[in-house]
Amino acid sequence: MKRNPQRFEFLQLSSILHLDLPSNLVVGSRVLEHGEFWERGHLPGRPLFPGVLQVECMAQIASIHAHHELELEEGVFMGFGALEGVRFRQPVEAGEKLWVAGKIQKASKRRPYFKWEGQMIREDGTMVSQATITGVSL
Repeated sequence: MKRNPQRFEFLQLSSILHLDLPSNLVVGSRVLEHGEFWERGHLPGRPLFPGVLQVECMAQIASIHAHHELELEEGVFMGFGALEGVRFRQPVEAGEKLWVAGKIQKASKRRPYFKWEGQMIREDGTMVSQATITGVSL
């Protein structure tokens, strides 16, 4: 929570499960509870976890990864700079448990910046989405 300022509805990351800086790998989880704010309106009768929130979840774990990799101070906020290669491969419904895994492709501490490539995966290993996220210090 010290590295991720998002709160309430916009806290999209449930936990960090694994952070291995020497191997440049982070794995987190997102547990989709029934009754979350998006469920009622997206889409009535078949609630699907919005793609924009899937990307937000990946961005939150990417930012935490970059904070540790670049040894940034707690107050540094890493925001979106760009999105590339975003793909939504499978619909995701309320009640699912997801993993998010990714690696930093490029990073700079001089002007805090990172490019992170990650995936959102179901517990059974099925990839549901992927993105390359660029984060910059705001």
